[in-house]
Amino acid sequence: MIEIEALQSMLETAEEPILSLYLNVDPALQENQAQNPAWRIWLKNTLREIEAQVLDDQRAGWQAIREQVEARLDDYRPDAKGLALFTSASRQDEFALPVSLENQAAFGAPLIAQLMWAIDEYEPYLIALVDKENARFFSAYLGSIDLQDQMAIDLDEYDFLEMTLNPGSGGVFSGVTEGSNRDSFEAMIDEHRARFFREVAARIEALAARHDIERVILGGLEGNVSAVQSELSQRLADRVVGMINTRVNVSASEILANALPLALDYEREQESELLRQVIDLAKSGGRGALGYRDVMEALEQQRVELLIAPWPLADESLAQELPLRVMQSGIQFELIYGEAAETLINEGGLAARLYYALPSDSS
Repeated sequence: MIEIEALQSMLETAEEPILSLYLNVDPALQENQAQNPAWRIWLKNTLREIEAQVLDDQRAGWQAIREQVEARLDDYRPDAKGLALFTSASRQDEFALPVSLENQAAFGAPLIAQLMWAIDEYEPYLIALVDKENARFFSAYLGSIDLQDQMAIDLDEYDFLEMTLNPGSGGVFSGVTEGSNRDSFEAMIDEHRARFFREVAARIEALAARHDIERVILGGLEGNVSAVQSELSQRLADRVVGMINTRVNVSASEILANALPLALDYEREQESELLRQVIDLAKSGGRGALGYRDVMEALEQQRVELLIAPWPLADESLAQELPLRVMQSGIQFELIYGEAAETLINEGGLAARLYYALPSDSS
């Protein structure tokens, strides 16, 4: 998982100018399957264009940067869909992403908007699939999925058979007697299964804590999923964002295909709700600001707790400036997409939740 701290460390220690490169290196794309893939052609042309604009006092630094980039990418064989590369004269930082990126480059201050969008859009999820006898647990992040754990019910732990089978019976369950023995057997199976569901819920809690995951998707048949969800703590039960009807032993790619739309729909809902709250604050004279002028003024006054901007950021200077300001100031930053982004554009293009409202704001 890409940590924001790694990005902050880069910004704090790298010396400008920095060459920021975003490359769509997805090997599945037809244009990237040629002997000279499309991203390499774009990179060669882009480096030539940037070099033509480098100032004389930046020539030495540029040459060192270009040599680092070419050394890293000359023999590069993509194992990801997107690559973000930030190179200064003294260091190089690389972020391989399992999602496609738009080819983009900048020389000077680091261009981090596209990377921040990817991190913000694809929050980490814990996906737990369960049936009456098995459970599998996956972490999903940035469009990729990894198996974290699995477990199975242990029906051999108790001596069910000796307690419930007739002497000399042939099959495993064929000798279960009618009446009280059968009822006792079924009651013990039910209790054992209930304990299994409690253990599955406990494993979800532990994995969510270990991987610092706040969003959960459950999968399986409805009765099994509901049984597990009822055993979760209230805090984590409230963070179950959806359920998928699936078998436990399906492939990881199928799990991701079913879970990703749920995750993205949830992100859109969260964005819409967050924006609505901030708009209400701003229009009621509370701790909110709307529009470029008011938000930028609040930024200058260091009153911004959370900054909301639409994605993509159409203004190039804004796309360069805002992410750097929020990262350097420790401000929360939310890039929103779709209908919520359109609403924000209609409300002035930027929104902010403030630490406090000035007296004039509430007049």
